[in-house]
Amino acid sequence: MKMIRGFEGLLQVYKNLPAVGGFYVDKFFLNNKSFMTFANYYIPESEEEDEDMEEIYKTWLEYPVFKAIVDNKTEYSPASSSSELLEAVLYYIENDDFLD
Repeated sequence: MKMIRGFEGLLQVYKNLPAVGGFYVDKFFLNNKSFMTFANYYIPESEEEDEDMEEIYKTWLEYPVFKAIVDNKTEYSPASSSSELLEAVLYYIENDDFLD
């Protein structure tokens, strides 16, 4: 399993994420800005590991959805800060829609 520390870490690796799959986070994860900024995000490296992680961690976003949120926001606002990208992710989670 790979662990990515914080939302900034996700932004550093998001272009290289697999085409399928999704992130896991600790069970006490809440979709709020403070937690998401500093949370640890886990990426399984095998199907077996994925199955084990489902029992321990909470699923978060699928990789393609995360990529689409970030790409959409930066398409409309190329100079978006990490805070603005995080707001776009929160908006998507709450509204199932993109924030332009």
